[in-house]
Amino acid sequence: MTFGQRLRELRKAKGMTQMDLANDIGINFTYLSKLETGVVPPPREKTILALARELDADIDELFGLAKKIPSSLFKQVTPDKIKKLRTILDEEEAPIQSIDQPEAPDIERTQAEQLLTQEAERFRVIIENSVDGILIMNSDLDIIYETPSAARILGYDPGELAGKMALSIVHEDDASMLAHEFNQVLQGAGGTGHAAARVKHKDGTWRLVEAVAINLLHNPAVNGIVVNYRDITDSRQYEVAQVRYAVDLAIGEEYRLTDTEKEVLRMMVEGQTNSQIAERLVTSNSTIKFHVGNILRKLGATNRTEAVALALRRYLVTQPR
Repeated sequence: MTFGQRLRELRKAKGMTQMDLANDIGINFTYLSKLETGVVPPPREKTILALARELDADIDELFGLAKKIPSSLFKQVTPDKIKKLRTILDEEEAPIQSIDQPEAPDIERTQAEQLLTQEAERFRVIIENSVDGILIMNSDLDIIYETPSAARILGYDPGELAGKMALSIVHEDDASMLAHEFNQVLQGAGGTGHAAARVKHKDGTWRLVEAVAINLLHNPAVNGIVVNYRDITDSRQYEVAQVRYAVDLAIGEEYRLTDTEKEVLRMMVEGQTNSQIAERLVTSNSTIKFHVGNILRKLGATNRTEAVALALRRYLVTQPR
C-alpha cells in the first residue's frame, strides 16, 4: 500500500471529503488530491504529523509509508530503533541521516519534486492547458481533480467540485445512463466511454455536456478516470454530437468496430486530427494511427474522408422523414 492509498482510506473512514481535510490542516485541496493519487511524493514531516492528528492515524505507519524518519527520533536513536525503522523502509530508501545533521526541509522538498516522472509532468501540462474541461475521478466516481476550465464551462470556482461525486450534478433523468457508462469504463484498464448528459451549471440552469472518459486507474502517474468534457448546448454542436452517436447505432455494429475504434471514428467525424484525438484520449499518435488504419480497413475506405462520408450517409439513413 502506498502513502496516498492509506491516506485515502483513513480520510474515508473518518467520513471526510478532501475539501474538509485540506481545510482542517491548512493545505491546498488540489495538493491533497494529488497526494492521494500518487501524482506527487509524500509531504514533509509537518504535514504528515498534521494528517496523523486529524485522522487519528498511526504516526509510525504514515512515516513508514512515506519513507521518512521523524526528526524527533534522531535525538534518541538506538541500534534497536534503527533496526525497526529499516524494516519499515524498503530497499530504495536513502541512507539514514546523521544524528547531528539538521533537517533541511527545503532541500528535501526540492529533491522530491525532481522525482516527478516525465509522464506525470506531461499529463499535468495537457490537462492544465486544455480548452475543454477535464476532471479526474477515483473508482468511487468522486471528483479528485478538475482543470480551471471547469469554471468557464459550468460556472464553478476552480476546485469547488473536488470531493463531490460526479453524478451529484447530473440531471436525475440522465444519471442512470451515465452511471452505466462509467461502470463500463471501470471494467478494465484503458476502458473508454462517451455520453451526453444534462449537467447543472452553478447558476442553476442545465447544460448539455458531452464527455469522453478513459480508465487510467492502472497508470501510477494518473491513478484515476480521466473525463474530458465540453458544453454542447449550442444547437450546431448538438447536431455534430448526434452524428457522432449515430456511429454507434449505424456503423459500430455493422462493421464490428471496437469501442476504441468507434470513439476514434466519432472524433474523425467531428474533424479532429490524429494529434487532437491522441491528446483527448491521452495516448500516442502512433496508437491513434493504428486505430485509424483498422477503421479504414473494416469500412473498406481508402482514406479518412471516405470513412467520414460513410458515417454521415449512415446517419442520414437513420433519420426520420
